[in-house]
Amino acid sequence: MYRKTITAVLFFALVQMTIGQNINQNLEGRINNLTYAVPFLTIPLSPAINGVITSVPDGTAGPGLYGNPGLLALDSARLQTSIDYTPWLRARFPDMNLFGIGASYRLNAKHTLGMSFRYFSLGTFAIAGTGRRFHPNEFAGTLFYTYNLDKLTGIGVGLKYIYSNLTGGYYIGGIESHPGVALAADFGFARQIPGRNGKVDHFIGISIKNVGSKISYTQNSDKDFIPACLSAGYGLRINLPGRQSLTFSYEFTKLLVPTPPVYYPDSTDRNGDRVIQAGFDPNVGVFRGMIQSFYDAPAGFQEEISEFTHSFGIVYNYRFLSAGAGYFNQSATKGNNKFFTAGLSGNFRFGRKVKTLARLSVSYLMPVYKNSPLGNTVQVGINFII
Repeated sequence: MYRKTITAVLFFALVQMTIGQNINQNLEGRINNLTYAVPFLTIPLSPAINGVITSVPDGTAGPGLYGNPGLLALDSARLQTSIDYTPWLRARFPDMNLFGIGASYRLNAKHTLGMSFRYFSLGTFAIAGTGRRFHPNEFAGTLFYTYNLDKLTGIGVGLKYIYSNLTGGYYIGGIESHPGVALAADFGFARQIPGRNGKVDHFIGISIKNVGSKISYTQNSDKDFIPACLSAGYGLRINLPGRQSLTFSYEFTKLLVPTPPVYYPDSTDRNGDRVIQAGFDPNVGVFRGMIQSFYDAPAGFQEEISEFTHSFGIVYNYRFLSAGAGYFNQSATKGNNKFFTAGLSGNFRFGRKVKTLARLSVSYLMPVYKNSPLGNTVQVGINFII
């Protein structure tokens, strides 16, 4: 039954994209960014020295705590904590910062519990005509559970609470505002596949994050989607002599929110709504919007493909040190974020009775284009593992 349903959905999506490709070729190449609320949920929090953040383990707890909880099943550590900091868009907003903290505890060979918290400070803004200043901020807290199907396979699920205070309760266009609140869920799967003779290892990771309610900031405004997204990736680790390894990884991500349609200019229907020329109505429910996101691009199949982002990474590990680099690519019509990452990570042990492993990671983001708001972005994180 499930196979038939999935096949029908995929077939319908293919038909719709094909039709869109045939009738909307003149729309190709136009900028049509996806719109959604609380974009801080999409910012990588843990220093991903290889640029891949949810699918392949990188030796730290970050990807499992903040991205794909299924990855924690591949680690036998009893207790893990992570503290992370990212000065976001520092090139243009010197007081915008993202903080994170997470922890997981393995109950036994099968069950792991954990939590993560991210806090986003948007700086300080003056309220016109009041002489007062406002500090907009957002945060999200997640409780998650990971289950080991076996020693090398895990699935995870998380429940997330999202709070977004961007207006401070002030009036917007004569309408009183309020903080936005939403609930969401995360799902993750990860598997390690050992190669022959222990010379190589394969990693597969899939996650669906931020599947939840819409959010609004006024009583009579339309609610906005939160950034539900699908990520999947593959990693290949080559185990070399002398406690060395070389890992290659790839990951794609697709936002599961409706694509804005193209409207006829100066045209409305009997209800006063704008008439859609190409694409689909974005004012739909959450799950309808997630499915619709695979076939609703006004320019058809070519535009749908452009909504996928791609990350490539490589990491060299020698004993307790790791060095990595990555590349992130986003279509020019969907945000045009393209940048390289480079990072270092190292660990040391301390403690007499209970040996604790501390791992410090630092990554640096280098945009392809000059004057990018992502310039001078540094991510710092420290993990404690017992």
